[in-house]
Amino acid sequence: METIVTFTLWFILAEAILTAAQLPLRKKQLKPAARAGLIVAKALLAILFAFLPMAGPVQLRAAQPFMMALYPALLTDAAADAVCSVIFRLREEERRFGLVKAVSLLCGVLFFAYGVANMEIVTPQYHTYTSEKLTQAHTVVFLADLHVGSAQPFSVTEKTVETVRAAAPEAVILGGDIVDDYTTKEEMEATCRLFGSLDAPVYYIYGNHDRQGHAEYAGGRKFTPEELEAALAANGVTVLRDAFIQLAPDLLLLGREDLSEGDGRAAASSLTVPSAEQYLIVADHQPAAFKEHAALGADLQLSGHTHAGQLFPLGPLYRLIGYCSGDYHEGDAVMNVTPGACGWRVPFRTDAHCRVEVITLAPAG
Repeated sequence: METIVTFTLWFILAEAILTAAQLPLRKKQLKPAARAGLIVAKALLAILFAFLPMAGPVQLRAAQPFMMALYPALLTDAAADAVCSVIFRLREEERRFGLVKAVSLLCGVLFFAYGVANMEIVTPQYHTYTSEKLTQAHTVVFLADLHVGSAQPFSVTEKTVETVRAAAPEAVILGGDIVDDYTTKEEMEATCRLFGSLDAPVYYIYGNHDRQGHAEYAGGRKFTPEELEAALAANGVTVLRDAFIQLAPDLLLLGREDLSEGDGRAAASSLTVPSAEQYLIVADHQPAAFKEHAALGADLQLSGHTHAGQLFPLGPLYRLIGYCSGDYHEGDAVMNVTPGACGWRVPFRTDAHCRVEVITLAPAG
């Protein structure tokens, strides 16, 4: 609740600044080309303030909440300005700044409310993959990017774990960024206990945030990597770092170290698959190495990291330049990139929904 209140205050400040900045234009009747240029500029600034917090340098962390608050204010103001400009022109009426701003504020509030509500709704997404390597059906659950303590109340995390439990999986794979730089030690330990309470074996791979590698930009380290690993082990959660484990006689899992570890991560070509006859799942937080894993013999790669953009229109932009979310194919291999069970940094999500991936693996034919 504290995070939501704080972000709401940032949003109110962003709306006030945007309104004040446009007051000098209230009595000016800009030419259509100038008005269109202003609308485009606001939309581009909105996209910039969505992109920088999500993918910009860590040194921007202090300004991220304000940039993310400017994003919905600018985007909805640009949309309202465009719609109202067309209406006034078609009706041959004089442009009224107060009416345009009222429409903008209404759109902003509705957009803001949707983004906050969307961050707190986590639903299961069902997938079925078949293979001749499989001799029986299996159900596994994959979830990533929970970012405990960053963008959702802990009560939502508890509901997410109950969603996992209701799927009755044979195995649960936690795909990285389950905790992050903003997670307290108490939240980390409580999360480990939640997943340890499941009736299925739980496997954990690291993401780029779990070990609080940039904690200096988030108020300091709350726990050490050793404390995280100890809490996972104490609750029966198995950490995989470039390691294979057999889930069933016909089913293998390879859990990869995260790309952010650099030389600490083994090259895919250096790994030896125990058996080419078994169906191979590769869990890798970032989806960048799909081609290498396909060459290794992976049948299914499970990844996260992208949040499917989290903030519209980053999702469509990500799809233009690489992997975003959904299924991708490389030869006979399939990669599923989850939008994640949460988001990051602020309680706000306007692109895709929070998901838990429930995966059925079945024999072909």
